[in-house]
Amino acid sequence: MYIISRFAIAACAASLVSPCISLAAEDSATVVVTATRFPERALAAPIGIRIVTAEDISRSTATTLGEVLNKLGGVHTRINFLGIPDNPLDLRGFGVTGDQNTLVLVDGVRISENEQASARISAIPLNAIERIEILPGSGAVLYGSGATAGVINVITHAATERPGGGQVFASAGSYGARELRGSIAAGGKGWGIALHANRADADNYRANNASSLQNAGAELRHDGDSGWLALRLGDDRQEARLPGPRSEAQLAGEPRGTSTPNDYSRQKGTRWGLAGEQRLGAIALSFDLGVRDKNSSSFNDSMWGTSFVDTDVRALTFSPRLKWSSTPGGHENVLIAGIDASTWDYRTRWQATGFLSSRDEKGGQHNFAVYVQDQLRLTQDLRLSLGARSESIRQSSEELTTPLPLSGRRYRLNAGEAGLRYQLSSLLALYARAGTSFRVANIDDNRCYFAPCSMLLEPQTSRDREAGIEWQQGNSKLRASVFESHLKHEIYYNNLSFSNENLSPTQRSGVELEGRTSLARDWDIGARYAYTLARFDAGIYGGFDVTGKTVPVVPRHRATLNLGWQPRSDTRLTLSASHVGEQVYDNDPANLFHRMPGYTLLDTKIARSFGAWKLAAGINNLSDRRYYSYALVDSSSAPTRFNAYPETPRSVYLNAGYSW
Repeated sequence: MYIISRFAIAACAASLVSPCISLAAEDSATVVVTATRFPERALAAPIGIRIVTAEDISRSTATTLGEVLNKLGGVHTRINFLGIPDNPLDLRGFGVTGDQNTLVLVDGVRISENEQASARISAIPLNAIERIEILPGSGAVLYGSGATAGVINVITHAATERPGGGQVFASAGSYGARELRGSIAAGGKGWGIALHANRADADNYRANNASSLQNAGAELRHDGDSGWLALRLGDDRQEARLPGPRSEAQLAGEPRGTSTPNDYSRQKGTRWGLAGEQRLGAIALSFDLGVRDKNSSSFNDSMWGTSFVDTDVRALTFSPRLKWSSTPGGHENVLIAGIDASTWDYRTRWQATGFLSSRDEKGGQHNFAVYVQDQLRLTQDLRLSLGARSESIRQSSEELTTPLPLSGRRYRLNAGEAGLRYQLSSLLALYARAGTSFRVANIDDNRCYFAPCSMLLEPQTSRDREAGIEWQQGNSKLRASVFESHLKHEIYYNNLSFSNENLSPTQRSGVELEGRTSLARDWDIGARYAYTLARFDAGIYGGFDVTGKTVPVVPRHRATLNLGWQPRSDTRLTLSASHVGEQVYDNDPANLFHRMPGYTLLDTKIARSFGAWKLAAGINNLSDRRYYSYALVDSSSAPTRFNAYPETPRSVYLNAGYSW
């Protein structure tokens, strides 16, 4: 409770004296699904949720989903080494394992990988998004493993929402950036079909970093009087050249260069899903059925030799559930119960030369979970939420070339959550929640290179707490919150021991302030600040005591400011400022090296509508700041220098869209 006691007074005071800065508090008119896996209003709205709408995205300076999550959603992002906007995501200070602790969903279906890879958020065109629901520090009861930092659920437009019309969009910018995307919808009498596709290409700032991605999706949907049924299809492909890091000398003299001119990566995926809901009086039945296939390949040429890696993954999920709405004793109540069943199969082949080793590896994971959640309005102003999950997980992994077999393991893991929300007045509300979460090691975490290989890593568990205050008056909204998570057996690559392992106890804690308001008739402002403390509670690794040290690649201070000016209904100017504070370099858990410098970025965009046309021009990194968001030191025990991945300096873009 140290962080909560330390910051609770400051957070609450800030929320009461700063009504000029705010963000979405609970709104009874807002439909959300992330808290219950059913579309819900008032009673079931998640405690502490953040909602980013399609209008918010359109009005912002963001050009990719990663930028949307960073600028509008409070999600920390870093550079993606591929030059493709699948940015690593980190909700609450997990650093390089942020992707494995932040669960990403599309329409409630998991797209987070069971590997050390970022979710394919670039496969979701911005024009397909209706809204994004972000639930920090919660979601393990309903969604299972990997939600310790929270859940991000991207909700796409339903085919029956806009059964006629379409949109085309084109963009061009610096460093060879160009994009084409389009969508079209048709239907009638409860039926609808929607299609969307996009292609984006770029030379990018670095040498040997050209990239290309193509995405296509479709939904066929029928809405009846008491339910709906939808078939969803998708295909995505990406290619990227890999420039590698730059040394300190290279960063100063030739930041755009590459030391890996032959390296590349390719990936393609397909997915299909069937989802539906049927309402039977007070009971609603719903399900999601999904199949996802992915093939990825990469080539690496180094001083130690070459390697070509080819990987195939297939994931199947089935999630039936029910909702029962009732009023026991006159108290409004919603009960959710469901099952999650999934299988994940993996096969990878490494063809290597030189000092590197060839491998042929396969693995699998099978999950079966049951969960229940109840939300009860105790009084008109007091709401209680309780939930529990029990999940059975079976994992296996085997290296076929050597062979180095890994014995499979079975786990039975549990998660729980309790939350309260109290409406103090028509303007002010308090909330608090506590829960437990877990994460199982993925295939990369458990990889074995040298015998003996008899044990898989233990599951990571966490105890999580959060308290906050929300204020809302008209369009002015504000939230302040404090949180802490205490982790046991955190899964982490420890550079001091040169292995993936379960750490001694660690913790994350912090304070978050966020909000928006209208300053005048033509001006609006939104702001966000996060203080995050990530540290090792104990541990001696490689002879170094890391007790109290900061976890690498977690900025302690982050802030964003979005300012908009709309002098007329068809014209808008937006300015976005973001600050990321100092961080510990990756590969330095003992904190022996100096800190990675912080940076502040300015972006601006002006947009003008001409009937069905919308034109926009923007400048990113307006001040031409030279910076990097990720770097690592050369040695964990005696660091003397670092390598970094330089980010793009000032860039400009122009785009045009036409809707009908």
